[in-house]
Amino acid sequence: MPGIRLARISLSARSAAVIVLLCLLPAAAQADAPAFDRPGIAFSPAVLPAGSFDWEQGLPDLQYDNAGGTRSKFYTADTTLRVGLTSTLELQVGGSLWNRLAASSAGASSRAEGAGDGKIGLKWAQPLPASKLSLGILAAVTLDTGSAAFTNGSPIYSLGAVLGRDLGAGRSLAGYVNVDHSGAANTWTASSNFGFPVHGNLGGYVELGCIAGAGNSSTVAGGGLAWLLYGRVQLDMYARRGLTGQSPDLQAGFGASIFWK
Repeated sequence: MPGIRLARISLSARSAAVIVLLCLLPAAAQADAPAFDRPGIAFSPAVLPAGSFDWEQGLPDLQYDNAGGTRSKFYTADTTLRVGLTSTLELQVGGSLWNRLAASSAGASSRAEGAGDGKIGLKWAQPLPASKLSLGILAAVTLDTGSAAFTNGSPIYSLGAVLGRDLGAGRSLAGYVNVDHSGAANTWTASSNFGFPVHGNLGGYVELGCIAGAGNSSTVAGGGLAWLLYGRVQLDMYARRGLTGQSPDLQAGFGASIFWK
């Protein structure tokens, strides 16, 4: 999904409780599984059915980096709410009410906690006629509403696109590109991923992602698992490793998504 972040190795008691509650929800009708945007760098090339909505939550996500003698750990409980408007259009609202950054260097350390910036967007998606391709386009704006330690300081205007292909037998291939514009700078993100079945309702994927522009340059590779329960609840986990000196050392995360219709 469009940010690159990670999560703790062990879940907090609150995160574990969220998972337990989701697993105890009564079973819904076994319709086609919803197209969740979690996990992964890209979003799904599909929208939710009109009148339905979902909640996608990091529990939390974590990014770790050790560069130039400074070690940093960034945790974020990222939230996305999606609402299907029509057969091809959905509304998204997101943000992170809780973030934590811990850094240490040469015996000195610092910590900060607070809310992140809020985001609102519209996604259009459509299966392409006479093919197994699907195209999704997401336009969004991130507003500088977060606390001092976790805000960009100015709005970010984003435009991203995903082209996916159904390979059959539960396998899929997708390519993603996104541009973020803030101030006078543009930041580009691109990724590719391959999805595959593991067993039953458990699926996996591998991906490669790159970020460039506005003084940023990083390349990461990794993968994850997604487990679908009751046809409407998904639990996920993922990990990515930096491949260059400017890349974050490690990204990983746990998440939960739930769909209502």
